[in-house]
Amino acid sequence: MATTSYTNLMASMIALLCTACLANAGEKTTTAGLSPSAAQAGDSARVKEGRSLFNQTCAHCHGPDAATGLPERNLRHLRVRYGADMHDVFTSTVMNGRPDKGMPVWGEVLDSKTIDTIYSFLETIQEDAQ
Repeated sequence: MATTSYTNLMASMIALLCTACLANAGEKTTTAGLSPSAAQAGDSARVKEGRSLFNQTCAHCHGPDAATGLPERNLRHLRVRYGADMHDVFTSTVMNGRPDKGMPVWGEVLDSKTIDTIYSFLETIQEDAQ
């Protein structure tokens, strides 16, 4: 009985999050919240597209614009965690998933261009660890 209640609660929460993501998907993407290094990280149109793709695909677990209170899901600290290996770790994780940690395999769903576009956005929002 407790498992059923927990499962129903989780399903409701996911549905609510997905509804919010879909509602935000139609909003015009702006550069609000991007660091000043956004211009240095690449083409601003690509960064905007990456932000939109991230919010449509990844935000339900990693938070809108990758802002989450869960340290293990905080993608704003990728550079701190992985340094020069950040791109390789990100790409490998997205392509192959980390099922033991709840990260699904996206390599069968997203092509490499889409993954790189999302990465372009994530590059612009990296923070120092707090």
